[in-house]
Amino acid sequence: MVGTWDTRNVVRLFNGVGALVMFSVVIGAYAIQFIFLEPPCPLCLLIRIGMLATGFGLVLNALFGPKPIHYGFALLGAIFGILVSLRNIALHIVPGTGSYGDAVFGFHLYTWAFLVFMAIVIAIAVVMFFQRQFDEPTGQAPRIVNLVAVIALAVGIFLAAANTFTTAVECELGPCPDNPTRVL
Repeated sequence: MVGTWDTRNVVRLFNGVGALVMFSVVIGAYAIQFIFLEPPCPLCLLIRIGMLATGFGLVLNALFGPKPIHYGFALLGAIFGILVSLRNIALHIVPGTGSYGDAVFGFHLYTWAFLVFMAIVIAIAVVMFFQRQFDEPTGQAPRIVNLVAVIALAVGIFLAAANTFTTAVECELGPCPDNPTRVL
C-alpha cells in the first residue's frame, strides 16, 4: 500500500531530514577533530550537545508525528547552542585575543554553529505555521518517511554515544582542558 502524502507526513520527513542535517554538523566536527587533529574545546563539546538535543527533538517529530512538545525540545537545544556559541564567539571577538581552531570558509566552527542554530530556530518557527501537521494521521505514512526517521534516530544515538565516549577520553573523566592540545 502506498502511503499518504499529507501535511503531517511531509513535515515528518522535513523533521527527519532536519535531524540528519543537525547530526551531519556533528559528524563534520568529528571529521575536523580526527582528520585535522583539532581537539574540541569545552564550549565546542557543549555546542555538540546542543546540536544533538536539537536533532533529537526533530527525530521525535519524525518518529511519532509533529507535536509542540517535540518542537519545544528542539528549540531548547537550539537556544542552548546559540548561547554557548555566542559565549565562544565573545571570547574571541576582541582583536588580539586569537581564535580557537582554523577557519572554515572564513568563519570558525563556533560561528558556523551559531548560524546553524539560528537557521533551525527560524525553520522551526516557519514550519509551526502549518497547523495541519498536528491533525490526527489520515493514513499510513510513505515508507521513506519512516525510513528517514529510523536512520536519523540511529545516527543520533551513535553520535550521542560517540560524543560521550570521546569526551570521557579527552577529559580523562575530569574537567576538560580549556585549550586542548591532543586528540585522544
